This record gives sequence, structure tokens and C-alpha cells, in this order.
Amino acid sequence: MINKILIVICLLIIPGVSSSMQCDIATVLQKRLEKIQSFHTEFNQTVIDKRNILIQKSHGYVWVNRPDQLYWKVLYPDSSDLISDGKTLWFYNPSVKQVSIYCVKNILQNTPLMLVSCHWSNAWKRYHLLQKGDTFIFIPKELYSNIKKFTLNILKNGNINRFSIFERDGVCIRYVLAKQNPTEIDPKKFQFSIPPGVTIDDHR
Repeated sequence: MINKILIVICLLIIPGVSSSMQCDIATVLQKRLEKIQSFHTEFNQTVIDKRNILIQKSHGYVWVNRPDQLYWKVLYPDSSDLISDGKTLWFYNPSVKQVSIYCVKNILQNTPLMLVSCHWSNAWKRYHLLQKGDTFIFIPKELYSNIKKFTLNILKNGNINRFSIFERDGVCIRYVLAKQNPTEIDPKKFQFSIPPGVTIDDHR
């Protein structure tokens, strides 16, 4: 569930890219990510199956405060909140009155967006990395979960235009960002208080 909500990086890589070349690409990406330390943006998500048929759409907002704070809010079609204060990640689903709690570092490999919101460049070593213009492509070196590859389109000024998650069953989850606003964000935005009467599913 979290993999489909998170945004991220990544796509296609050619076998045999040298380690020095990957290091250079990682440096370019890191410098672009460092251009903007905090921002707020809208997103539109589409989920397309292997037959290129639209199976889901969603809309919401994202707040990022690097190196490690994230608030991902889905408004449509079903409301949900994904919040990270850098140590703990909460996934709150008000429709079922449940919150799932995770340790951020423990789920890093399963949450591609964390590769963008965090400055843990060492985590990129788990991926083959390629650059095509303003698009950075990640393919996991080892098979885990259903994720096949990711792509991130980020301009030289640090603005993220879009990213896609490609799954092994042929499903593609695309995110397009709009109205990105570089701005300081109150740290309280990345805190979460569990509402009364909510079921707690603690995975820490």
C-alpha cells in the first residue's frame, strides 16, 4: 500500500555502467536535490496496467523538508496521510480508522520517495543509476517486493517535475507535480498525533 502512495525516482539502466560513471550521476542528482531544501507541491497520480488501461487516479499535496521530513496527503479518491519526522513514519487511513507506524530506516528500500526526501546517498548504492537528460533512472540491483524500476525528472534548478514507479506485473504508477513552491515549512507539519479511537498497527 505504501509503495503505491509514495513518490519517487528511477527507470532503465544499461548493464555495464561503470562505478565511476554511476558516482558521477549520483553527484549530479545530489546537487540538484540540494538546490531546494524544502517545498510544497500538488500532485496528480495515475495508475496504468500492463495493457495501458487507466485503473486509478488520485490527487493531493506533498510537503518536503530535507533531509528527512515528509508529509504526503492524498485527498481523492480516498483520504490518507503519510508523515515522516525523520525517525518515525505514520500511515493514517481515516476511512478505516487505522494508523500504521514504521521506523523510517527499516523501510527505506521499500519506499522510493525516501531516496528523494532524504540525503542518504549511500542508499543509492542499492540501485543501478543512469541519467538521460533531466531524467534519473534507478533499477534495484537485487529483487525485492514488486518494484522493478523508478524514474525521476528533476531540473537543474532543483524542481521535480514528475516521477514514475514501474512494477514487475506491468503496472506503472505516475506522479506529476504542479505549482511547486520552495518555502520554509514549520517542523510541526511533520508531526502526527494519533486520534482517539484509532487502531494502531506498530511495525517498529
